[in-house]
Amino acid sequence: MSEIEVVQYNEIEGMTAFFNNVAYRSAHLHSEWELVWIIENSMGIICNGISFVANEGDLVLFSPSLVHEFKKVDESCTFMCLQVSPRFLGLSNLLVSESVHPAKYLSSDEVSKVRTGLYKMMKRYVSQDDLYQPFCKGQCALLMYLILSKMPLFTLSDEENFSRNRKNERLVRLINFVDANYMHKVKLYDFAQTEGVTLCYMSHFIQACLGQSFQDYLTTVRFNHACSMIARGNMKMSEIYKACGFSDYKYFVKTFYQKCGKTPEEYSKSIISGMNKITSNSLSGYMGTEEKIFDRQQSMELLSKLSDSRRKVC
Repeated sequence: MSEIEVVQYNEIEGMTAFFNNVAYRSAHLHSEWELVWIIENSMGIICNGISFVANEGDLVLFSPSLVHEFKKVDESCTFMCLQVSPRFLGLSNLLVSESVHPAKYLSSDEVSKVRTGLYKMMKRYVSQDDLYQPFCKGQCALLMYLILSKMPLFTLSDEENFSRNRKNERLVRLINFVDANYMHKVKLYDFAQTEGVTLCYMSHFIQACLGQSFQDYLTTVRFNHACSMIARGNMKMSEIYKACGFSDYKYFVKTFYQKCGKTPEEYSKSIISGMNKITSNSLSGYMGTEEKIFDRQQSMELLSKLSDSRRKVC
């Protein structure tokens, strides 16, 4: 089992903020609003079956219980993440946004104000002086109000909420099914049977929710488990491809080349040279995730870089 890396500073009840470096984050959902600010490199995002790329400086806002998945584009992506519970904001759990792109509804000055506000809040959040909690709570509320007051919002009906919950529960079961069986020969038919639906229905369900076929998702899970095993450095490639459920070594190599432009051996060398270091952490819900939560010292170092006006991030 992987070690768990814990963020080395206290959270505030109802909100948490952290810097993260992600190569891959499996499909997941949570009950909070999640505001992401891209700091370095780009990130591919699949949300509700729709794929797009968020570039450096972009803001992305996920409503509660909205399924999303992160993938690196060229190199792993560093971003700031602010997660806020609806209760903290005094909002109904059923209030959601029709969009995940705040910049479409904010002026350029307002986008800049949000970035600057996030930077100031994160600096106090990490340093944690005597008055950091009221400052961070107030700043968080003001930033979320600025964004949500401009974005299209609607309240789910009881029927819509019931349907959403059923979909999400099924999707979580599917993700768990793949995580529990990826090392073996996996048949979508078997999962469809346990759900009492047809194979055709389940195929369409996965495509609509994840924006990819079941086989593509399964291959991605296997690939990321393989990356994690390679990063640990204690297994041979011939052992890794079998342990991750690849049918043969040729397919294993082909998958790596398609996913990252490297053979498994080349990827291993990049790990040794310090690139794409893989860790898991307390926020990861599923194995095979490639991400690193910044600790307090690393967060301070990144904040120092962000204060450099030459980067023009804030």
